[in-house]
Amino acid sequence: MRTTRSRLKLWRPALLALVALVATLLPPAPAPPAAAAGRPSGPLVPASGFYVGAYTKHIDGYGQQRAREAMNDLESRLGRRLHINHHFYAWADSFPSWREPWDLENDRIPMISWNGENTDAIARGDWDGMIAARAQAVAMMNTPVFIRWFWEMDGNKKQGFISSPASYQKAWRHIVDVFRTAGANNAVWVWCPNASAIGDGTALKYYPGAGYVDWVCGDGYNFAPNRPGDEWETFAQIYNGFYAGATKLGKPLMIGEFGVLERKPGEKEQWFRQAHDWIQAHPAIAAVVYFNADSTTNGIYYDWRVDTSPSAFEGFRYLFTGTAPVKPSTLEPSGGSDPAILAPDPATPPVEEPATPAPPKQSKPRTTAPTPGDSAGADTSEASPASGRGSAGRVPSPRLTWVLELLRQLDAASVAT
Repeated sequence: MRTTRSRLKLWRPALLALVALVATLLPPAPAPPAAAAGRPSGPLVPASGFYVGAYTKHIDGYGQQRAREAMNDLESRLGRRLHINHHFYAWADSFPSWREPWDLENDRIPMISWNGENTDAIARGDWDGMIAARAQAVAMMNTPVFIRWFWEMDGNKKQGFISSPASYQKAWRHIVDVFRTAGANNAVWVWCPNASAIGDGTALKYYPGAGYVDWVCGDGYNFAPNRPGDEWETFAQIYNGFYAGATKLGKPLMIGEFGVLERKPGEKEQWFRQAHDWIQAHPAIAAVVYFNADSTTNGIYYDWRVDTSPSAFEGFRYLFTGTAPVKPSTLEPSGGSDPAILAPDPATPPVEEPATPAPPKQSKPRTTAPTPGDSAGADTSEASPASGRGSAGRVPSPRLTWVLELLRQLDAASVAT
């Protein structure tokens, strides 16, 4: 036995040299690009510029064919792909559907806006079976996807589902924990109140914590001249307060929904152009996603579409000018910790690891048309399971794995000698 161990020791330097040689033959792992100056790093954060995306509805309604036609038509007229394609799902809807694989095939980043349910029920595990199924399906995509869960939680429309801000925090963390347990680390979590609620600080009590949020988001619309009593607001007026408050959280920022209506001729185009210039001057904003649809709320019709006039369309196209965004090649975790002043309620106990998934209580998905601030009912017909995609990460070759395992055994033998 001692003779065998002695021979293994003699071979060890040669094997180390072999490992070094094999390592030099492997392609180097791509280094994640550095974020733009003034922009926090994190998963999917572009190293330059900002993503431009949209939720786009067909003028004739919903359905897979119409959705594809609407996006293809928009991109054909723009002469380019959108960076992000935005999709809305009700709480009990299945996803990924046909949409996300289609986006990936066309070099878009999917963003899933997933509506909520009673937050107490979610936090205590009543829906774990359904959540785990969603997580497993997302994990099988094997590529990063934005998930914007229960957006605009600060608004009146969501309060019937939220017992308290602490309950919302627990539900959010519980969902993220279930996803992580299922291996869905490709989910990039976007926390998205109303932009005005970030500006005045009222949304911060819902913040789940830095370890559970990858991007901070805000929604804001210029409702004039259609909504009575509203004054015309520039993009800067809508988002100045959001930017001041959200940057304190130390996360990359996203405009998750925004929209503008026609008023005077050429004014919508100018609004878009001023928005671009303002975004470019505020580097923490790494993505903007437009609400490219019409809607009716409280009997008032709003036409947010980018092509309400030829000049408006040119204004939207202007958002793509400037430095192009560069998508990172790897999924870099954001990490970080909360500033003390914005920490979650200390009385809120940490969420435990999810128990074995139980069958959820099913509810009927809503099928109403998406509207700003309550967009969960988008059509999800003709859904199909997502297909897997290859990982961008580097996997050691079997030969290198064998050599490393042999070295591990040699080290164990040396220690035993």
